[in-house]
Amino acid sequence: MRIFQVVLTIILSVVISTLNAQSNIEKAEQIEKDLQHSKELMRRNIDSSLFYANEALLQSRSIINDTLLAKSHLQKSSVLIFKKGFKEADSLLQHNLTQQLPKHLEGQTLHNLGTIQYYKQDFQKALDIYLKAAKVLEKAKNSKQLVNTYTNIGSINASLKNFKNAQLYLERALPLSSFNEVLRLQILVNLCNIYREQKLYKRYTNNIFEAEKLAKKYNAKNILSVIYNNLSDYYTSDDADYDKALDYGKKAIVLKKELKQYPTLNISYNNVGHSYLKKGEFRKAITYLDSAVPGAQGTLKTYIYNNLKESYAGLNDYKTAMHYANLMDQHKDSINAAKQKEKVAELTEKFESEKKQQQIDILDAQNEVQALTISQQKYLLIVLAAFGLLFLILGYFGFKNYKTKQQLDTLLLKQKLRKTQLNPHFLFNSLQSIQNFIHKNDKEKSSSYLASYSKLIRLILEKSDENFISVSEDKLALESYLNLQQLTHNNSFTYSIEVEDSIDEDFDQLPSLITQPFVENAVLHGMKDVENGKILILYQKRGNDLCVSIIDNGKGFETKTEDSKRLHKSMSMNIIKEQLKNLSNSSKGFNGDISMNSTSKGTEIKLRFTAA
Repeated sequence: MRIFQVVLTIILSVVISTLNAQSNIEKAEQIEKDLQHSKELMRRNIDSSLFYANEALLQSRSIINDTLLAKSHLQKSSVLIFKKGFKEADSLLQHNLTQQLPKHLEGQTLHNLGTIQYYKQDFQKALDIYLKAAKVLEKAKNSKQLVNTYTNIGSINASLKNFKNAQLYLERALPLSSFNEVLRLQILVNLCNIYREQKLYKRYTNNIFEAEKLAKKYNAKNILSVIYNNLSDYYTSDDADYDKALDYGKKAIVLKKELKQYPTLNISYNNVGHSYLKKGEFRKAITYLDSAVPGAQGTLKTYIYNNLKESYAGLNDYKTAMHYANLMDQHKDSINAAKQKEKVAELTEKFESEKKQQQIDILDAQNEVQALTISQQKYLLIVLAAFGLLFLILGYFGFKNYKTKQQLDTLLLKQKLRKTQLNPHFLFNSLQSIQNFIHKNDKEKSSSYLASYSKLIRLILEKSDENFISVSEDKLALESYLNLQQLTHNNSFTYSIEVEDSIDEDFDQLPSLITQPFVENAVLHGMKDVENGKILILYQKRGNDLCVSIIDNGKGFETKTEDSKRLHKSMSMNIIKEQLKNLSNSSKGFNGDISMNSTSKGTEIKLRFTAA
C-alpha cells in the first residue's frame, strides 16, 4: 500500500511539472504576441501599445524569464519615450543593464538610453551612449537595430555640424536598410543634405533621385515635397539649370499646398521666382516673389527683397528696384542690430550677475574675517588663511571680470572696424554717382555699380562679426570697393588684383576685411594728383604665411608731414593693430605683421599672416 502511494505521488509530481512547463510555454508565447501587438500599435494607438507592454511585463515576472523580462522592459521603455515618460523609461532600462543579457538586448537597451538623452536635447551624452550601443550591436551582428543606431549617430553629428562623421555613419546605415524601404528613404534624404553641405554634388544627385523614386512608390508626399524643394534649390544655386529648378519648385508648391504646409511655401516661391529672374522672365519672377514675401523671416526675406530688386531693375523700373534695395538693407540692418543687441545684452547680464556675486562673496569673506579677528585674536594663522582665501576670491572674480570686459572690448572693436569700412562720405558719393547714371538712363553702368555697391555692403555687414574670411571673399570686397572708387574718381586710376596659384582662394584665410583700409588710403592719398595712377594688390604664399601686398605709384606719404598724419588717421592703424592683437590672443598659432615702404615713386604695404 505504501509503495502504491509513493508511485502515485511521483506520477502526480511529473504530471504537475509537465502542466506547469506547458503553462509557461503558453505564457511565453502569449508574451511574445503581446510585445508584437505593442510594437504594431505604437504609431497608431499609444495607449493600447502601453497596455500590451504592461501585460507582457506582468506575465514575464510571473514565469521568472530574464530574457522575456528584458524584452518587456525594452518595449515598455520605447512606448514611454514616445510619451515623454523619460524617468520611468530610464529606470526600466537601468534595471536591464544590471542583468547578464544577450548582446543584442544589451545593445538595444543602450540605444533606448541614448534616445532618452536625444529627446532631452543633451546631444553629446546621447552620442556617447549611441556609440557604446553601436559597438555592442556590431558584436551581436544585429543589423536591423544597428541601422537605427547608426542613423541616430549620423543625425546628431549633422545637427552638431560634424558633417564628416554624419556622412560616415549614415553611409554605414544605408546598406543595412534594405529590409525597410521607408527607413532607407529617410536615410537617403538625410544623407543628401549632408552631401549638399559638403558640396559632394555627384553623390547628392545619385542619391536624391533614388529617394524621389522611393517617396513616389510609398506616396510619401511630405518627404516628396522636401525632395522637390531641395532639388529646386540645387538647380537654382549649385548646378544652374533653371528649367529643372522651375519644374521641381512648382511641384514642391503644389504638394505643400495640398499638405497645407503654408509656413514653408515662402522658400519654394522664392526658388521659382529666382529661376524666372535668371531666365530673364522678370514679370513671372515678380509674381512668385510677391507671394514669397508674406510671412518670410530672417535671411530668406533678405534674399526675396534682393530678387525683387533685380527683377524690377531688369524691367528698367529703377525706382521700385531702389525701394526693394532699401528694404533689403533695412532688413539686414535690423538682423545685424538684433544680433548685436542680443550679444551685448548677454554679455552685460553676465557681467552684472558676476559683479553682484563678487560683491556678495567679498562681503561674506570680510564678515568672516572680522568675526574671527574680534573673537579670537590668538588664532592669527587662521586669520591670515582667511585673508589668503579672500585674495584668491578677489583674484578669481577679477580674472572673470577681465575676461568679460575683454569680450565687450572685442565687440566694440568690431563695431569700430565696421565704422572704418562703412565711410559715410564714400557711401554717399557712391550712391549719388549711381543715382546720376539712373537719371541718365545708363542701364549698364547703374546696374554694374549697384551690384558692386550691394556686394560690398553685404560683405562688410555679414563678415565684420567673423574673425577670418577667405581670400576669395576679401578679393571680392576689394574689387567691389575699387570699382566704386573708380566711379567716384572718374576712373582717374586703374587697379589689378592678382592671386598666386599656390593660394587656395576658398580655404586660405586672413583677418576679416583688414586690407580695405589700406586700399582706401592708396586711393584717397596715394592716387591724389597722380596721372595714370595704378594700384596692384597681390596675394602670395610664403611657406606657412599668407602675404598681401598693396602697391601704388603715388607720391608717397613721407614727403609731407600732413600726408603722414592723414595716412595714420585714414587707416585707423590703432584699430587694426588692436584687431591683430586680439586675434593673436584668441586664435592659436595666428600671427600678423604690417610693414610699409614709401618713396616719392610710390608706396608698398605688406601684410603677413600665419595661415589661419
